[in-house]
Amino acid sequence: MLEVVDAAEFVKPWTSGRTGPGLLLCEDAAGASIELFCKVSAGCDQGVTSLAREIIGACLAADLLLPIPRPYCVRISNAFTAAVPDEAFRLKLSRSSPIGFGSTRVPNQFSAWAKGNVLTDTMVPDAAAILLFDAIIQNPDRRAGNPNCLVRGSDLRIFDHELAFMPNNLLLFWVPPWSAGGMKEFEKPGAHIFFNALKGRYIDYIRIKDCWSNLSDQRILEYRDAVPSEWQEAVPAVVTALNTIRDARDNIDGCLDEMRRILA
Repeated sequence: MLEVVDAAEFVKPWTSGRTGPGLLLCEDAAGASIELFCKVSAGCDQGVTSLAREIIGACLAADLLLPIPRPYCVRISNAFTAAVPDEAFRLKLSRSSPIGFGSTRVPNQFSAWAKGNVLTDTMVPDAAAILLFDAIIQNPDRRAGNPNCLVRGSDLRIFDHELAFMPNNLLLFWVPPWSAGGMKEFEKPGAHIFFNALKGRYIDYIRIKDCWSNLSDQRILEYRDAVPSEWQEAVPAVVTALNTIRDARDNIDGCLDEMRRILA
């Protein structure tokens, strides 16, 4: 499901972000060069489990027609690691799985979503779908202080989902997103960058419902197959993520009712 590319050239470490990705030039099967950000397991709080959550989040987002940079699996050879001139990043690679998670670098004209940005009517469909996506996958990381969203005009790009899909028993006072109160966390000030701008706006819930309802069991299993088999320790998290997606799909009407409630 995700194209596999090979790390070919180290450009530089990226200083922003919790995981400290590297900016790399990679080569696809046809020999074309792709510039992307690559997260490696040693930079993540939960190693390859965090990367597996990134992959499943990216696969799901793409099927929901959300605006994400194109994701890749990145093969990192020992020779590539040895040739990296930045000592800190070379050490991080040496401690990581030889497969990383990559996403294409967006054009420089994109900038981080900020408090002063205005959500136009053109942007509302994507913003509403992103809000529901974050609520369902339990993503806490699209907040005012850490938007994980880029904007250029009316175009959005979202990224960073390694904190999503946490087991319900680790979430204090968790309520399913299809139940009353399941999205109450977004009502807290600054909890989600789009919440206030979406309140009272017209939203095409039919479009959002169709995307979720069209997720087949077979397609969801393909998300599992997109996770590299080498990441065995990520298997429990993958199972949790797939169950989260299936449960939300099967209860999508309730999810939309709760979303309507918080945005009324």
